[in-house]
Amino acid sequence: MKNKIKWLAAFIALSVVMVFTCVIFGALNGIEQEGAGAVAATGDDEPIAVVIDPGHGGEDGGCIGTDGTLEKELNLSVAIKVCDILNSCGINAALTRDSDTALYDLYGDLHDYTNVKKTYDLKNRVRFAKESDCKLFVSIHMNKFPQSSTEGLQVYYSPNDSDSITAALRIQEYVKNYIQPQNDREIKRGGSNIYVLHRSQMAAVLVECGFLSNSDELELLKTEDYQKKLALCIAAAISDSLANFQT
Repeated sequence: MKNKIKWLAAFIALSVVMVFTCVIFGALNGIEQEGAGAVAATGDDEPIAVVIDPGHGGEDGGCIGTDGTLEKELNLSVAIKVCDILNSCGINAALTRDSDTALYDLYGDLHDYTNVKKTYDLKNRVRFAKESDCKLFVSIHMNKFPQSSTEGLQVYYSPNDSDSITAALRIQEYVKNYIQPQNDREIKRGGSNIYVLHRSQMAAVLVECGFLSNSDELELLKTEDYQKKLALCIAAAISDSLANFQT
């Protein structure tokens, strides 16, 4: 019962924060639009502000949970929720994929993708973000580790844009403050092994939402309720970040 009360209190508090940050960002966005003569935030021609990237997809299932759960499924479910929340707040967000599909042939560059599917899948995610001219790229993933006790969300940031650190810090902090008080992880700089961060030129982060190798965290990540809380944290942090970007 106590846990339910804590969850409810955190959810209410986060909802208030989300409304507040959306109002602030909306006001700032409105000022910028007025000066530039841009269309309204909900217009079809509104530039994409955020690209949400559900990692893996199609034949690439990502890591596998202790019960056989595929990472790609959870990535997509959380990413769709984040995208929906942002759009509801007037922050134009788009998904790199909205179904269970790989993206290696997104642009039809080759006739045969044998042995290069993974490379082109990652390349096209970065290309999609670049061509959208978005302010922030957020890749959603799940983690796995040999030690089953390891748990908690962690954010990696791109070294190519200083605003990446702002976004990573906000996401890590919001999750700790509202749904993972025990999470003492720090954000990490993404190396060349994280393609989408290494190759992105705009602000970019990769969110490892939790460990599928931890049975307790896996059960949480599979629930609609926890996914909504997680998505709300990430979306609120994104909204807050955009309002504080330097570039």
